Parts: sequence; C-alpha cells; structure tokens
Amino acid sequence: MNASLKSTIESGLVALLAAACCLWFLISAAQETEPLVPLIVLLSFGLAGCLAAHWAFMGIVVKRTGRPLLLWLPFVVILEPVGTAVLLALIASSEKDSALQASAQQPERF
Repeated sequence: MNASLKSTIESGLVALLAAACCLWFLISAAQETEPLVPLIVLLSFGLAGCLAAHWAFMGIVVKRTGRPLLLWLPFVVILEPVGTAVLLALIASSEKDSALQASAQQPERF
C-alpha cells in the first residue's frame, strides 16, 4: 500500500474515532439531570465535523483506489462503520492480490 493511501486511511479512521468520542460525551452530557446546553451544542458540532472529515477522507481513498465515487461514498455514509470496514477490507485484499500477482510474474533467481 502506498504511503499517501495509507496516511489518508489513517486520517479517516482517526476522524471516525474522534466522532465516536464526541458521540460518547454527547450521550453522557444529555443524560444528566440538568444538561448544559452549550456543551451539547459544542459536542454536536464536533460530531458533525468529525463525520464530515471521515467522509471526505474516505472519498479521497475511494478516488485514489480508482473505485466509483458515486457508488461507494453513499455506501460509506449510510452504513457508517460497516461500510468503512467493508471498503477497507476490499482495498486491503486487492492490494494483497496485486502484490501476489506481481511476485508470481517475477522469475526466481538462484
């Protein structure tokens, strides 16, 4: 896997992790007896920003791998964590297949 693709995938996963943290704190803050409205609004903006960053990074990954953007990005957006996992599994398996084919085409030297 090339370095630019790997760093983009890592950035997308970090954005998803930050979104999960914002969601966790948002749920915790909303369950208090007197929830702080500014904290809930701030966490909601953080959650929205993290999800937008994750979708943007996954869109970049889809374009760099040559897959159709209009097919994969809605799949990732609608099925948020599962769609991302499926996309990353397909990318990893295609990288592994291409590496195996490249090594099979090279003649062995003794």
